[in-house]
Amino acid sequence: MVAERQNLEYQLKKILESDQFSRSNVNKVLLSLLFRATIEGRKLKEATIGSEIFGNSYDPVKNDNKVRVYIHNLRRKLSAYYETEGQNDKVIFQIEKGEYRVVFKDVEEKKSLFSNSGSIVGLSVLLLFFIGAFFFFRKKTSSDFWEGFLDEKFSITVLIGDHFTIESNVPTGGFGTFRDFSINSEQDFTQHLQQHPEQASQMVPNQYPYVTKMGPYSAKMLSQYFGDHGTSFDLLLNSEWDKSKINTENLVYVGQFKTMGFLKNVFTDYFPNYEIIGEKITRRDFTNNDKETFRSRSGNQIIDYTIVSKMHGPVDNDIVMFLSDNDIGVIRMVEYFTDKDSIAAFYNRQQLLGKDFAALFKVSGWERTGYTMELIKLDIK
Repeated sequence: MVAERQNLEYQLKKILESDQFSRSNVNKVLLSLLFRATIEGRKLKEATIGSEIFGNSYDPVKNDNKVRVYIHNLRRKLSAYYETEGQNDKVIFQIEKGEYRVVFKDVEEKKSLFSNSGSIVGLSVLLLFFIGAFFFFRKKTSSDFWEGFLDEKFSITVLIGDHFTIESNVPTGGFGTFRDFSINSEQDFTQHLQQHPEQASQMVPNQYPYVTKMGPYSAKMLSQYFGDHGTSFDLLLNSEWDKSKINTENLVYVGQFKTMGFLKNVFTDYFPNYEIIGEKITRRDFTNNDKETFRSRSGNQIIDYTIVSKMHGPVDNDIVMFLSDNDIGVIRMVEYFTDKDSIAAFYNRQQLLGKDFAALFKVSGWERTGYTMELIKLDIK
């Protein structure tokens, strides 16, 4: 007879508390991750496992064998366990070569619990097992980062931060378009001309906004995530958005600090210990009145300080923001927060279930596959 859900939960707990596993935190976390993914029917990628288990020390380019080595060691640990403390267990956990999932075998029935053979009754029990396991592990391990976006209570709008551009004579002698980092809106442009009236005849606002590569990269990842959950969203440039709709929809903002506009006030009102001026982030610790300043920079390696925040809006709608000065920070963090395993691990590690937060990350690297991330500060509400 197929083992019930409680038997698998008990078996996992028994293995993790055994002598073979109790002194090996990496193997405990790795087995738990594979167990959860198998129960939920998700196929884990090697890079996802490496990122979750080893954090910043894992580089998928330089450490391409690291995950496979630990999976091999985990397989040996399980074999050793079943030769000693687990020799009388009724259910055996196995990880087949080349696989990143757990096979559960019922010793008495001599078959895999995930076998396609068996009676209709057996399949019905297995279906009930999956349903129960889904709700159990969703309650235990999932985050609510996107939950409010998936319940269809509000429509969803994804806002891409776009830069204000100006038409004028350019150094090459022609007439072209350029950005001024200090002019990010029509209002900024008007104020600039009030201070420099002699330039009024030399430049005009451009009707075409400018979006950096974080826009299409992030839009693709969000489309994939929401599409996988059967949820759609509207996509707008931040300059096109009507701020009065903050009372009627769930929002995702993806962009540079300079392109936030009205949303900068929304963020700093919610997290008053943060101040964002240009590319500079200042965070104050009200407990001891200390403050730190973080500034992204480029050089031999790009360092991009990035804020990920989750807030509740004025009508209990959800507002999520991905903010940085360069592209790599937002791209990396959108990638991280649209991966189920990454979100669950982050929420469980920081105990964020049911809470709003602002997390400051340090993201560095050159190529997208080589980005590393480090949590610097976390403010929970």
